Amino acid sequence: MAAADGPVIERTGRRTGGRQYWELLGVLTVTLVTARYRRSILGFFWSLIVPLFQIVIVGFVFQAILQQDIPNYTLVFLTALVPWTLFNDAALASCAVFLRFREVVRKIAFPRWMLPLAVVTSSLVHFGLSMVVLFAVFFFVPVYYNPNFLMLIPLTAILSVLLTGMALALSVLHTYYQDVEYALTVLIRTLFFITPVMYPAAQIPEEYRYWMMFNPVATVCEGFRSMLPGYDLPAAEHLVAAAVSSVLMLVIGALIFRRMNPQLPEVM
Repeated sequence: MAAADGPVIERTGRRTGGRQYWELLGVLTVTLVTARYRRSILGFFWSLIVPLFQIVIVGFVFQAILQQDIPNYTLVFLTALVPWTLFNDAALASCAVFLRFREVVRKIAFPRWMLPLAVVTSSLVHFGLSMVVLFAVFFFVPVYYNPNFLMLIPLTAILSVLLTGMALALSVLHTYYQDVEYALTVLIRTLFFITPVMYPAAQIPEEYRYWMMFNPVATVCEGFRSMLPGYDLPAAEHLVAAAVSSVLMLVIGALIFRRMNPQLPEVM
């Protein structure tokens, strides 16, 4: 795949300027989106099947086994699962992106930061399609459209900035130290259980809830859930903290990338 995309990247990478960068980003995004389901019979439908399977299993565990009486649980879970899936997929996919395109990186001069950025944009494509499915569900299960729906834009922007910083850092760190992906997998699995995805934040004991919501991913997930009746936006301090954390992660990621980027071709 990387070798086949090399000539296209070379043609766009040779030129400079904002428009050419967008063209290159588009090429890389399309490549990653199409490659994800290459030789798959169901293709994109796997993006729908997996979360639906999770909803069935988690719903059965919470409601049938644990006897948790959460009204409209399917929607409560689904609205938070959509941004969580974006976070999970983009973070893990960014680790191996340079190893995946090692021949291109070694042989062609182009802005290497485009590769981790393309991981984020390709994940956003799947996120956008998942949002279409979510709103289709809203069509069959009537939901009162309120001003909180407008918050989806800044919340998505906060998560995208956070993921861009993580992708820049993780992509180079994993190229140098391939333990990074294993450690990240463990961390994300742990984070899943302490982030209000399977359950609303109201289920967390009050003495812990305030501090747990300083997790920016928790703020975004709970912010998406505020589309539903009976759920409010996270507190202002949590929203501000999430935005600041995302920008800080972007700065840290850019600094790590800038420091480690020059030696990438030699370590791959």
